[in-house]
Amino acid sequence: ARKVAEDIGIEMFDDTTYEPSRLMYWPSTSADGEFIFRDIEGEPLNPDEVLSRYKDWRDSSEWPVSSRQQNIVQREMRKQADPLAKDGVIGAFCRTYTIEDAIAAFLSDVYQPSAMPGRYDYIPADSQAGVVIYEGKFAYSHHATDPACGRLMNAFDMVRIHRFGEMDAKTSEDTEPAKLPSFTAMSEFAVNDENVKMTIAGERMEKAEKEFSGENEDWQKELEYEKRSTVVKNTLRNLLLILNNDEKLKGIVFNQLSDGMEIKGAVPWEHPGRFWRDADDAQLISYVDLNYGTFSMRNYNIAVTKAADDRSYHPVREFLDALPEWDKVPRVDTLLIDYLGADDTPYVRAVTRKTLCGAVCRVLSPGCKFDTMLVLNGPQGVGKSTLISRLAGDWFSDSLNLSDTKDKTAAEKLQGYWIMEIGELAGLKKAEVETLRSFLSRQNDIYRASFGKRATPHLRQCVFFGTTNAEKGYLRDTTGNRRFWPVKTPGGSRKHSWELSNDDIRQIWAEVLVYVKAGERLYLDGKMEDTAKSEQREAMESDEREGLVREYLDTLLPEKWDDMDLFERRNFLHGEDFGKPDLKGTVRRMSVSNMEIWCECFGKERANLKRMDSGEISAIMARIGGWDSGRKKERISLYGPQWVYRRVPKQE
Repeated sequence: ARKVAEDIGIEMFDDTTYEPSRLMYWPSTSADGEFIFRDIEGEPLNPDEVLSRYKDWRDSSEWPVSSRQQNIVQREMRKQADPLAKDGVIGAFCRTYTIEDAIAAFLSDVYQPSAMPGRYDYIPADSQAGVVIYEGKFAYSHHATDPACGRLMNAFDMVRIHRFGEMDAKTSEDTEPAKLPSFTAMSEFAVNDENVKMTIAGERMEKAEKEFSGENEDWQKELEYEKRSTVVKNTLRNLLLILNNDEKLKGIVFNQLSDGMEIKGAVPWEHPGRFWRDADDAQLISYVDLNYGTFSMRNYNIAVTKAADDRSYHPVREFLDALPEWDKVPRVDTLLIDYLGADDTPYVRAVTRKTLCGAVCRVLSPGCKFDTMLVLNGPQGVGKSTLISRLAGDWFSDSLNLSDTKDKTAAEKLQGYWIMEIGELAGLKKAEVETLRSFLSRQNDIYRASFGKRATPHLRQCVFFGTTNAEKGYLRDTTGNRRFWPVKTPGGSRKHSWELSNDDIRQIWAEVLVYVKAGERLYLDGKMEDTAKSEQREAMESDEREGLVREYLDTLLPEKWDDMDLFERRNFLHGEDFGKPDLKGTVRRMSVSNMEIWCECFGKERANLKRMDSGEISAIMARIGGWDSGRKKERISLYGPQWVYRRVPKQE
C-alpha cells in the first residue's frame, strides 16, 4: 500500500491509510460531505510485483513514509521531557537503563537487534528493523502489530507496555497515565529492581554531598518556597543550606577538644568569647528569621548540630601540625633544670620528657594510657604554674580542685583543656589520695552533660601537673604513689619560666613530636623505676616519730626476745633499771609489725591502736625503706596474727 501510494503521491494520503485495521472499515464521508465513487477499469494490482520493487520488503526502513511521519518523531521528542531528567521512579529507571539495556534485561523475548544499527526487530512480526532507537533515550515502533506501535517511548514506558500493558484493558481512554494499573505495577517493579535501588541511593548521596559541601555558589537558588509565595519552606533541607552556605555563619564550628560548639571567626552579632552560649542560640535564630524565614526548633536542633559537626576541628592538633621543624637543639629534658632549678639527674630528664610526650599522645590518640602526674615541689614564686601555663597556652587550666574528682564535675572541667594543674597537694587525707589516684587512672570519662540527652564517652585528651609548696612531704598513701613523679624545683636557675619565648615553646613541642613519632615510652622501667620509688618515699609527709622508729628497728635484740613480755621489752628498750644488766642485744631485727612499733616503740596500749594510727606507722615504714610489707598475716609472740614487714637484704 505504501509503495503504491508513493507512485500516486504519498503526501495526498492520510497516514492511517496503511494500517491493516483499515481493511475492516467501509469508506465513509462527513455528515454533510459528498460521497464520490469512481470506478477505474484495469488489471488488479499484483502484490508480488509491487513487493519485488523492494530489496527486502520485510525491512520497514525501506517503506515509504510521508514528510509528516518523518517529522512526527522529532516533534514528539521535542514535546516530551528528557527521561533522564525526570524525577521519581521514571527518571531513576531511565538513568539506570538505556533503551538498549532495558530490551536486553527485560524484553529480549519481544525485540532482537536488527542487522541495521540503531534498530530492532519485533520478533512476533514478519517485518524487520521496525523499531528505531533515538539517542538511547527513546524508541519508536513502526510494527503495526506491536502494542507499542506509533508511540515514542522511554525505557520505563516500553517495559511497562510489554510487561504490564494488558492490565489497562478495562480502563477508559481518558485515564491519566499515572493512574493506569500498568503504571502502578511498573513503578513497583522498578523500585524493587536492585540496579535502580543503587541508582537512587547513589544519587541521594551525591545530592547530599553537593548540598553540604559548602562549595555551592548558587545555593540560594536551591531554597524551596511555599506554593505561590515568597516564604521559605520550614524544612531541614532549607535550614541546612543556609547554615552551610551563608558566609556569615561559617564561623559556627565544633571543637573536638572541648567537645562542644564554638565560634571561630566572625558572626553577625557581638560575642565575648569563642565558647557557644545560650545567647548565641537566640542570636542565630534571630538572624536566620530576619534574613530568610522561620524554622521549627526541631529543625534548628538538628541542623545547627550537623552544620557545626561537619566543620569540626581540633585546635591542639592544628597547633602541632603547624609547628616548625625541630632545630635539633635539645630543650625538653632540661626544661625543669633550666627554668625551675631541678637537679640535673637522669630521673628528672626522663619524667620531664615522658610527661610532655604523654600530652602529645593524649591529643593524637585520645584515651591512650598515661596515668601518672608530674608533681613540681618548690617554694612559691619560682614559676611552677607559669611554666605549665606557658607550655599549654590557651589550653591550660588550674580550675580543677580535688573535691571535683568525686563526681562528674572534674570530667566536665577537663573538656577544652590540654594541660591541667592540680595545686597544693600537701595535707591530703588518705581517702582524697585514693580518689585522686583513681581519677588519674581513667582513660575515658562517661557522663551525661547537664543538658545532654544521653551519657556519652569522653576520651581523655589532657595530662595533669601537680604543684605544691610543701617542705615536709605531701604524699600519704603508702601503696599508690607510683602515679606521682615528684620533682623538687627549688628555683635559683639562670632562666625564668616567664622569660620562655613563643619560639622556644614551639621548638619544645616540635622536639616532643619527634620523640613521640620515634616511639617514646610513657612509663619508667628498670633502675629509673627504682629511682622514682625513692623519690616517692622522699615526697611522703614526714613524721616526727620517724627517728624513733629508725632507732627501734636498728636496735639489736637479746636472743630471748621472743620469750620476753611487753614490760621486759619496753624496759630493755627504754628503761635504766632492767633486772639483768648482763643482758645485751646481739640479734638484728629481721621482721616487725605495726602493733610492735605501737606498743614497744611508742609505748602505747594495744587496744588503742586505730586504723589511722596504723596508716601513719605504715607511712613511716615506707619513708624509711628497706622493709618489704608482707601479703599475709603471721602469728608473732605477744600479739598474735599481724601483718609483718621483713627486712630486705642489702645487695652486695
